[in-house]
Amino acid sequence: MGRTVLFTFDYELFLGLRSGTVKECMIEPTSRLLELFGKYGYKAIFFVDTTHLLRLEEIAPTYPAAAADLESVQHQLREVLRQGHSVFPHIHAHWLDAKYLPDHNEWSLENTRFYQFSSLQPDEQQRLFDHSMHTLRSLTAQAAPDHVIDSYRAGGWSIQPFEHFKPFFLRHGIAHEWSVIPGKYHFSDAHYFDFRKAPASLPVYHFEQDPALQDERGRFTEWTISTLRMSSLDKWFNFKVSGLLHRTGKMGPRRGSTVSATTRESGNIYETRGNTLLTASFEGLNPFILRKYRSAIRKTNYFQFISHPKLLSAYELGMTNKLLKALKKENIQTDFRKAAQ
Repeated sequence: MGRTVLFTFDYELFLGLRSGTVKECMIEPTSRLLELFGKYGYKAIFFVDTTHLLRLEEIAPTYPAAAADLESVQHQLREVLRQGHSVFPHIHAHWLDAKYLPDHNEWSLENTRFYQFSSLQPDEQQRLFDHSMHTLRSLTAQAAPDHVIDSYRAGGWSIQPFEHFKPFFLRHGIAHEWSVIPGKYHFSDAHYFDFRKAPASLPVYHFEQDPALQDERGRFTEWTISTLRMSSLDKWFNFKVSGLLHRTGKMGPRRGSTVSATTRESGNIYETRGNTLLTASFEGLNPFILRKYRSAIRKTNYFQFISHPKLLSAYELGMTNKLLKALKKENIQTDFRKAAQ
């Protein structure tokens, strides 16, 4: 089957003080991505922030702009499915506390008390998970009846403690999990994940009780997110290239903000002195990083990107086009189901 290269996207708004608009953060960049993937015949996976859709459903009868947003998202997701891409749930539970800003048609997500799925009561966990599956199944029934919703990515990678997810995985037939970055850990007043025991040399493995612990007899499959090793010289060179792109106006400042949280402990045990690990993503993509990705992909049989349409500038989308074009020279498989076979 050649090399497996997987392109995954978290389909969502910004999750901080101001969310940004659905049009700018989701519809427009995703439309451009669909053009690129159609151009090269690659498959992608979109993890949909379904609790956002729940809140849109709640306020749509009152606010026409929110109703239009809901319709736009549903229309785009049906198109994603019709083009043969995958759509799976991605729950950010703190949308339950989000405040709608009707003057801007945006949201404020300052309150993070429900950021971790485990912070919810069991009945609320079930309501969110059931709603997520119902929402996506309704879309697939209309656009791609054969599409199976059997994968999940946790909001903020916080898939632990897995005991809070396992009943719903079993209830809804979720067999594949996509949150783990081997070696990475992060504890804050919002996040909680610890992937230090995840096998770095085995990017796809089975598990049962904890997504970071391999269990050959486990019922679930973990598809880990890849990283790019960067030496001190690589970091310096990338800094210089990125700085030049910003000074020339090709790359502007980031829009929006993310979750505000106080970090207690964070890192990656597979980083060494003078070497850091860059999470594989289209964000920050420039000619230097593009060459690094091509080299890394040639040396492995598995590589997974995680990106966010909301973060991709016009320049980064252009660089994404160059990366996808370059990968046509490689024998890559982008459909995870065929790769699993």
